Amino acid sequence: MLSQEIERLVWAAAILLCALTIMFLYLVIKKALEIRKEKHIQKYMDHIHGTIYGYLYQDKKSRHLLPDSSVKFTAIERLLTNYSTVLEGEGKEKITQLADELFKSRYESILRRNKWSSRMNVLYKIDGFRMTVLNEVLKEMIKDYKITKDEKLIIFRCLAYSNNDSLSALFQYISVPFSVLEYRSIINRMDDIAFGQIVSDYHLYPENLQLAIIDIIGIQKKLDFVHFLEGQLDDKQFEIRIRSMKAIGEVGFLSDSLIVERFAQSQQWEERLMAAKVIGKTRVRNGLDVLDILIKDSSWMVRAQAAKAFLSYTDGLERLYDIRFTSDDPFARDMASEWIERGIEDGYSY
Repeated sequence: MLSQEIERLVWAAAILLCALTIMFLYLVIKKALEIRKEKHIQKYMDHIHGTIYGYLYQDKKSRHLLPDSSVKFTAIERLLTNYSTVLEGEGKEKITQLADELFKSRYESILRRNKWSSRMNVLYKIDGFRMTVLNEVLKEMIKDYKITKDEKLIIFRCLAYSNNDSLSALFQYISVPFSVLEYRSIINRMDDIAFGQIVSDYHLYPENLQLAIIDIIGIQKKLDFVHFLEGQLDDKQFEIRIRSMKAIGEVGFLSDSLIVERFAQSQQWEERLMAAKVIGKTRVRNGLDVLDILIKDSSWMVRAQAAKAFLSYTDGLERLYDIRFTSDDPFARDMASEWIERGIEDGYSY
């Protein structure tokens, strides 16, 4: 019995050793093949580097840019990726044209696979090259319920770069819980015409997209949309109102100076704070009179912002001195004194 048990253990050990040996040989061979392929890729990259440079900068075409093998395909793809990270303008457009021509069939085939990681990898490349030839495929994909949120976000970004006229409809049709930041990453890529279309359909979108539109107007200082922002200040949603005021301040222009008076009388201190900020950024005609009220506010942050805003006006420092010596509010006098000193130290650069 003992000898049989030992024999079984020997056979089990032998089988395990064989299995490990086979696995080890497989990994060694696989790694050797990968190293060999990588050397061929690097060699071909060195070979066609000058060819791609000539295409991008001298408009020279060559048969060497036809990827008739996986090695050549990968080599060309890597070189174009490297160039796409540093080129803009005409050079970027040439990369897009070449990628559309060379990679369309291969990328479309991968996008139709079930493997998520492969699809994501290709989507990032389409985005990096700003390819447009696959737009119809992407619009078909984004409507598929099996496509993940991450994939749909990249697809929206790709379509935004090409300023696709179906974006507004897709925003309404595709129900995806994107954050405000994610929506901003999409619409930040649109040109003025496409963005104008998105703004015209503003009320058809979910709140996060509305907030992103408002934010982008401020970030990009889109002066043409100030009247649109002013129209959102009567919205029932607090977040819409406060972000619209913030965007107006970032643009630096306000067509209706009475708006800040209304916000300065708000029951919510955040809106009163934003009124002070907007006055400081836009220097509205009635701003100093409103700041005289806000510097007496019950909120320390509102008083501080109001005192700071005084210094954006030519005669603002003089008004602060008046408050310092004549105001009946001790908190207002203290705040005026503090910002008089700051203004003198910083050269009134507010």
